[in-house]
Amino acid sequence: MFPMQAHPSFRPLFRSDFHLLQSWLCAPHVAPWWRQPFDLAQVEAHLGPRVDGAEPTHVFVIELSGRPIGWIQWYRWADYPEHARQLSAEPGSAGIDLAIGEPDLTGLGLGPAILRAFLTRVVFSHADICAVAADPEVANLRSLGAFRKAGFTEVRTVRLDGELFERRVVHLLR
Repeated sequence: MFPMQAHPSFRPLFRSDFHLLQSWLCAPHVAPWWRQPFDLAQVEAHLGPRVDGAEPTHVFVIELSGRPIGWIQWYRWADYPEHARQLSAEPGSAGIDLAIGEPDLTGLGLGPAILRAFLTRVVFSHADICAVAADPEVANLRSLGAFRKAGFTEVRTVRLDGELFERRVVHLLR
């Protein structure tokens, strides 16, 4: 089946998925945007508190026809006020990050479909979320294109405190 004909599904991330995340984070098409190598212990340290509910970021595995293909996460910007301030993210907005980890499924137009489905089914199911703002790197053209095709508008370029690269803030109203 051609991937565009399948509908993505989302399930919560479990510790048993950490090996998948580790391999995706190290994949050549993903690693440049995460800026640090992740071994399994680092994945556990980074994502374990999210899986346990100790951190306010909600992480999901993206599946296509039952096949895990990547991950997506969302959070309320109010829970990350310093980052939100630097982006000018408004109260009541959410943030979102994703990656298609399987190289054979990149460049097929799945990103925008995944974003739209996740926003509709998960993020906007929370009545208090009025908008979504994300901040991919300026050089991450594939990610920026997916956000644009999903209906996001590019609103500004920022450089976060302590970073040497620029990010493009993209925004979508509910």
